[in-house]
Amino acid sequence: MYNTYCGIDFGTTNSAVSVTKFDKKPHLITFENNKTTIPSAIFFPEENTYSPIFGNSAIHKYINGSLGRFMRSLKRILGTDLMDLKTEVNEIRLSYEDIILYFIKYLKQTAEKQINQSLDSVVLGRPVHFQDFAPEQDQKAESVLRKIAYNAGFKNISFQYEPISAAFSHEAKLEKEQLACVIDIGGGTSDFSIIRLGKSNSQKQDRTSDILANTGIRIGGNDFDSNLSINCFMPEFGYKTLLKPDEYTGRILPVPNQPYVELSEWSSINSLYTYSSKKNIEQIYNNSAEPQKVVNLYNTIREELGHTLLNKIEECKIELSNKDEVITTLNFLPTSPTITSNVRDFEKAIHKTTQKIVSSLNECLTQAQVSKHDIGLIILTGGSTEIPYVKNTILKMFPNATISEDDKMSSVALGLSYDAMRLYK
Repeated sequence: MYNTYCGIDFGTTNSAVSVTKFDKKPHLITFENNKTTIPSAIFFPEENTYSPIFGNSAIHKYINGSLGRFMRSLKRILGTDLMDLKTEVNEIRLSYEDIILYFIKYLKQTAEKQINQSLDSVVLGRPVHFQDFAPEQDQKAESVLRKIAYNAGFKNISFQYEPISAAFSHEAKLEKEQLACVIDIGGGTSDFSIIRLGKSNSQKQDRTSDILANTGIRIGGNDFDSNLSINCFMPEFGYKTLLKPDEYTGRILPVPNQPYVELSEWSSINSLYTYSSKKNIEQIYNNSAEPQKVVNLYNTIREELGHTLLNKIEECKIELSNKDEVITTLNFLPTSPTITSNVRDFEKAIHKTTQKIVSSLNECLTQAQVSKHDIGLIILTGGSTEIPYVKNTILKMFPNATISEDDKMSSVALGLSYDAMRLYK
């Protein structure tokens, strides 16, 4: 038998769990198809709301037309006012706290089944900032996540910044001490840490003196999805078109932007499915000067196909990492619109978002009082570091650094397990 502790990386897009076994090495828990990460997605079937489905199975159920409520990117809600509200799930009112609890319980129970032992202690990863420039909301987010972990059955609960956890997972492989910059660009946040790494340092109980700076910003892969959606897809849905002239004044107003913004963000799509929202979009469609485009918005909301749409947009974003041009046919809509996206348009769409990431990274260097030339190791983690434009923009900043991209999708979970071993052994 061994101590019952683990690390959980509850991510905006994907999640991972690592346990430290009797050999004193972290091991990743496997999920569907023997994968070490699971999409942070949940589907509540209409016929059995209290038995939700998780991960890729949840996505496939929803995409293939099963009736029920689908939710994704729930981590983005932590620290927002939505956490104080309840939402309708198949005519049952559930709090977002309870919905996240279902997911965390599933991660815990899956790990316990694989190690055949209960897990009592956990180190949870957290972004440097759940919410930008809002310390009270940030603390509230951590408190809510702590409560969720406790209700899931954990007795001892600690937190560690996600970029620091990623650094811990790489540290065991280093031959000499290095000044490292950890760049973690996930689905919902981008976090940065400057930290001294080395085998001798890894045995310290307190790493405070080795951590020179942390910064973060609430920007990640979801925002790149949104940028691509707004700039390349939404024009075919009537974005930036006009309404018909007012019957009495003759004024011509633009179609409201808000439905397009909400349709382009994973965590806000469900807000468009209320009765009042649907009626509002029906009115926009009836009054639009270009109904042949706005009809795509109308049908997407009427049939509650927003997640299906954004899933297609996310697939397009991923393909643009390897192709110059991607043609996407939205054949789930009656008009089957075809959207052509190219790398140049995508890079233009995400430029401002990428520059915000660069600004936060420069702030981290300033706080650490080090130059970009002093950094000897760059540790990239998080799926959005796969985007060539984002990756190349960042790497140009560090001319003297070597690059580590090992375990990019699971290094945070592995590092959290290392941290749990220090805390709970």
